[in-house]
Amino acid sequence: MNLTPTAETDRSVNRSSVSAWFIVAVLSLAGIVSYIDRQIINLLVDPIKADLGLSDVQVSLLQGFSFALLYTAMAIPLAWISDRYNRKLVIICGLVVWSLATFGSGLAAGFVALFFIRMMVGIGEATLAPAGMSILSDSFTKEKLPTALSVFTGTGFVGSGLALVVGGYLYAEMEQRGPTTLPFGTFEPWQLTFMAVSLLSVPIFFLLLAIREPARKEGNQTIGSDDAPPAFEVVSFLRENAAVLFPLMFGFSCFAAAQFGIGAWAPSHFIRVHGWSQMETGQYFGPVVMFAGLAGVVSGGMLAERLLQRGMRDATLLVPICALVIAIPLAIAFPLAASPWVGLTCLALVLFFGTVPFGAGVSTFPLITPNRMRAQVIAVYLLVANLVGYSAGPLLVAWLTDEVFGDPLAIDQSLAIAPPAAMAVGLLLVLLARRAFLTKAIDENNDS
Repeated sequence: MNLTPTAETDRSVNRSSVSAWFIVAVLSLAGIVSYIDRQIINLLVDPIKADLGLSDVQVSLLQGFSFALLYTAMAIPLAWISDRYNRKLVIICGLVVWSLATFGSGLAAGFVALFFIRMMVGIGEATLAPAGMSILSDSFTKEKLPTALSVFTGTGFVGSGLALVVGGYLYAEMEQRGPTTLPFGTFEPWQLTFMAVSLLSVPIFFLLLAIREPARKEGNQTIGSDDAPPAFEVVSFLRENAAVLFPLMFGFSCFAAAQFGIGAWAPSHFIRVHGWSQMETGQYFGPVVMFAGLAGVVSGGMLAERLLQRGMRDATLLVPICALVIAIPLAIAFPLAASPWVGLTCLALVLFFGTVPFGAGVSTFPLITPNRMRAQVIAVYLLVANLVGYSAGPLLVAWLTDEVFGDPLAIDQSLAIAPPAAMAVGLLLVLLARRAFLTKAIDENNDS
């Protein structure tokens, strides 16, 4: 039977759509595993402190700064590579590095060793977001991109939640057995937990091999990797659009700091203040992170997509602004609640509204950036977001607990101050970015 041109086109579009969403699925699974490897340490704070004799501030350095140090330092060079070479292979190499480093975290016998190994987790995971967002930008139309990116970025919260659920179960099992002797040494339950979760990367490795690298496109035109711009052109683009890009980057980075601060210390809050075990914390808090975080990111991206289709130019900024106005008072309330269940309910709403910017808002960057420099511009954002987010978020909460209040049980007060303050600063910055964005859009319309 001969197909009409219309039927052939429809079948081609359907195949293309299935292929594009397969890429989203595989990259999202890689994101889930990367966040499990990255966040599992948050559930193991107290056993690591007890075994290695660390303070909350030292633990916060392991949670955030150690990871962010090489993650941010390598983000731009790796993005430069992603703009020129096969992005799928860049991600695969990163997967191998961060998985080996997670396994190696279980071999660490002191603060310095664990600090450097967590740095290697950062350098591996620095490949995923810039290269992944660049791949997705070439797999979807402008109108469909926010939803695809929100699914990709939202799965990070699934990974964070699974780190608590899976990690809590694994740690409980390992704790029952006590120190375990393997062919290469005797290890504590927290060390064995690191080793176990690193094995989740094995099936993802083979799935990544199965995806196809999409052609690079600028508008409707296919471009080559040799069209990637030199560094000075990227700097020039950033400078010309500084009024929009820089407050946007630092604003979203403040939102990230709030989320990372909550993610790093909320498990310890429930353990110290409400007396939950690691297993209970994983069972109760983990699903909240998974479902509330993912729902916030994806629903924000879908709402922004719908508003873009209706002609609202600033939809990717307006949606996060409205969400953060709701999230800030809830972020103050959750750690101060007398009941852990009331606190957990407030926290679920904080995670839902507080994660909206990472779906709707972050899609602003590829939408306003030329294809040939997208990975590098996204990498600049990630550099800022991770320096501010991963470093300042957990560290500020720990500093308030150790140095201002001087009591581990005062973590509830620290959480009631630091994340909401970061959200408020971020909200002001995004409002500035939106104003500049709208002014620039008006000027471009007048010029045309």
